[in-house]
Amino acid sequence: MPVSSENIEQEATDLRLNRDIEGFLITSEMLEIEFDFALSEFNRYMQEVLMLRAGFTFDDLQIKERRKECLPKLIVPSESSYRFVDRWDIQNLEETPPGSIALLKLNGVMRTQSGLSSPGADRMASDLRNAFHNENVKGVIIETLSGGGESIAGTVIKSAISERNKPVVGFAHLAASAAYRALAGTDEIIGSNDRAEFGSIGTMLTLDTKILNKYRERFTDIYGADVPKKNQEFRAALAGDFSGLQERVNVLTRQFHEEIKSDRPLRGERDFIKETLSGAVFDAKESKRRGLVDAIGNLQFAVKRVNSLLKNY
Repeated sequence: MPVSSENIEQEATDLRLNRDIEGFLITSEMLEIEFDFALSEFNRYMQEVLMLRAGFTFDDLQIKERRKECLPKLIVPSESSYRFVDRWDIQNLEETPPGSIALLKLNGVMRTQSGLSSPGADRMASDLRNAFHNENVKGVIIETLSGGGESIAGTVIKSAISERNKPVVGFAHLAASAAYRALAGTDEIIGSNDRAEFGSIGTMLTLDTKILNKYRERFTDIYGADVPKKNQEFRAALAGDFSGLQERVNVLTRQFHEEIKSDRPLRGERDFIKETLSGAVFDAKESKRRGLVDAIGNLQFAVKRVNSLLKNY
């Protein structure tokens, strides 16, 4: 039965989060994530937990179907244009028709390592490398609907993309923060339509001050005398000084900005580019004007771009 509006607030208060979600929320991991996207994903997760507690099943929530949607697909040439093959072994040449394009999905909150129900950056990197080694795959499209996540997750995917020996095209409905960092390493970035969104280029850190207080009350750390800089920023934060962590975030953001300026043909004068890198999110048309994307088109257009880029390899 549906959850009544009278009980939903108390139910949400009483819920225990799963350890993976809880760990993500309290971690001091550097994040590159768009807040509105993160809040939307968290609210969806909480609503589904409430529904499960109310008696809905995993089948009702179509969890199995969602997992399948995250799996790689093949775009196979056909007389009409192309067709999809949902299940395939990317390492098996016999199961891969010549001239195929690998369609990989970058969805949801990006984690570095895969969980039980969602692939992480490690899985995406593995799929990319397998596609590069499969001679019957002529190119890769990364379909993206993500507002980012862990900073290192975007770096892991981008590093794998840099190993390519065939065209890789980013095709995005939403590519923000760590997701945009990942796609910045592709040959081209295509917005799926005018309302597709890009940007949020910057790094952040979320600290649970309640946990810091409890840690300070319960624990005493003793460090070797010769390692005064070990965990320096954290030790300062325990004492109420966040300047070290702030500087670390500043450095990582500057590195992120320099990376994007190197990878992308950003347009405009210095102040205009500074605004592009300010952390704002832009629609596809504005993103194209700023040089964040190369074109706007549907999946068929992305396939054509892969074919056009083959001459470069």
